[in-house]
Amino acid sequence: MNTKQKLIIAFVILFLTGVITGVTGTRITYRNMLARALERPSIFSERLNASLAKLSLPPKQDQKIAQILTEFREQRQGLREEFRPRLWKILTDTRQGILAELTDEQQIELHNAVRNDLPLLQQVFEGHQAVH
Repeated sequence: MNTKQKLIIAFVILFLTGVITGVTGTRITYRNMLARALERPSIFSERLNASLAKLSLPPKQDQKIAQILTEFREQRQGLREEFRPRLWKILTDTRQGILAELTDEQQIELHNAVRNDLPLLQQVFEGHQAVH
């Protein structure tokens, strides 16, 4: 094998390593962001409030925006309360269906994987309702 072929192989390996690292890093970051957003749905409001605070709004605009955000929070809370029981039933039914198809050993493996990778989903697979 000559030097040119070795260089090409090295560049291909380097490129593939970069792609794999990028994809893995993106997946990990996305999972963490999703878990944080699900665990703390108010993160949107907090970030929006921080961004609005930087604008130095006149009092009239500030009051109107505060009113809009208050209405948003009330609607969001109402929506959460309305859909939480339905979502919990769907998640619970899904869990029961999956567990019914798995052997005892597979159930243990799934439980461990969920506990390590998706802590929020762990609550569903353990069978108790999240408190919000």
